[in-house]
Amino acid sequence: MKYLITGGFGCIGSYVIRDLLSLDAEIVVYDLTYDLTIPKLVLTDQQIEQVAFVPGDITDAANLVRTIKEHDIDCIIHLASWQVPACQANPSQALKVVSEATINVFEAARIFDIQRVVWASSVAVFGLPEDYDHQQIGNDAPHFPKFIYGACKSLNERYAQHYFNEYDVDTIGLRFTAVYGVGRTRGMSSFTTQMIEAAALGKPYTVPYGDDEVDWQYVEDVSRSIVMSCSCPTTKTRVFTVKGGLWSVKEGFDYVKKLIPTADLTLEPGLFGISWDYDTTPVAEEIGFRPNYSMKQGIMTTINRFRQLNDLPLISES
Repeated sequence: MKYLITGGFGCIGSYVIRDLLSLDAEIVVYDLTYDLTIPKLVLTDQQIEQVAFVPGDITDAANLVRTIKEHDIDCIIHLASWQVPACQANPSQALKVVSEATINVFEAARIFDIQRVVWASSVAVFGLPEDYDHQQIGNDAPHFPKFIYGACKSLNERYAQHYFNEYDVDTIGLRFTAVYGVGRTRGMSSFTTQMIEAAALGKPYTVPYGDDEVDWQYVEDVSRSIVMSCSCPTTKTRVFTVKGGLWSVKEGFDYVKKLIPTADLTLEPGLFGISWDYDTTPVAEEIGFRPNYSMKQGIMTTINRFRQLNDLPLISES
């Protein structure tokens, strides 16, 4: 199988590259620049050398189509996107980068009869707890996005259904939550990774959203959900919510402080602004995905990876 990964040199893409290489896959990364800052946190030099790279903007439909044809791609993993802050600051361009670019991917998949497109949606399509009477949010619950980013992802979900209904384009969208792990550097929900990195390296950090519960989704689980989605049978559901586990920000804060009592962390009050309690029965039943990492396991692994990268001694839970 030959895979095209858009935004492949980002955080999630770097882990997906690693996991696909372990399956002897051929990989083409389509990204703006050949920036190995994040991949070098995850991949060995030998693994990076196995990856073909094509420079390109995901909004450039012609270049995308040319790349798919020249490399004879079988499966597309579409991860390139802006995050919440950039979308809020430039809503007109957000529509191009987040939505029009995704339509480019679906259209290319139609033209070349690509076997499967796996693409990143987001739980930002959903709204506040009160929008759902403070109940767990089902996979097919109505969308009440609070950010431009979530509105664009919601539009993408409608287009995915359209391309499946009208053209049999086999797509699987995955709604991710508060992804954390080494390499997560962008987006509003990257605060959990920033907290863990600061503690691991002895730096001060003020942790926001201290009154909230969030879904702690470890990047290793995210990558595994993507890889599983590439090879599973065609699903009846087009987009799945994928979660890690619901814990309060304070629980994560307290566990980091337990592991590193000297950590210079301050917890400030506040709420993130969306719901975090989701029913993920469909992704478990149709794809077979369930998370492997608890919050504590993910935090411990992330701390030690940051410390390993900075030649610091590893820690263990006493």
